Amino acid sequence: DIDSHIPDQGRVDVKAKQTLNLDIRLPEWAKPEDARATVNGKERPLSIDGRYARLGTVEKGRKATLRFPIRERTEIVKVHDKHYTLVIRGSSVVSVDPPGKYCPYYQRGHTRGGQTLWRKVTRFVPDDELNW
Repeated sequence: DIDSHIPDQGRVDVKAKQTLNLDIRLPEWAKPEDARATVNGKERPLSIDGRYARLGTVEKGRKATLRFPIRERTEIVKVHDKHYTLVIRGSSVVSVDPPGKYCPYYQRGHTRGGQTLWRKVTRFVPDDELNW
């Protein structure tokens, strides 16, 4: 299972359903040297290979977490002769100004607080592989 906290936090959690060698791709805006990893809450040294953070072996049932600082930047863009100010957190637009008169765009201020809002979902994995 993969839980991404982006754009709320620079964090990705992976719960291993089987023992594996885990590599996680870092976003283009994250600095590889700032990445940190834990497995079941204990620090794990990692190596960097291009844009991938290599965490090594993660045993079945363990949770690996990769953290990295998330950047926020402001850009001014021109669309159909109008200028808009965009606030971009990570790679997600979280605010547009002006927001729009009838249907405001990108009102995602909650993502700027650093707390991930979760939605409860049920995940299903069949016991047997389906032969298509």
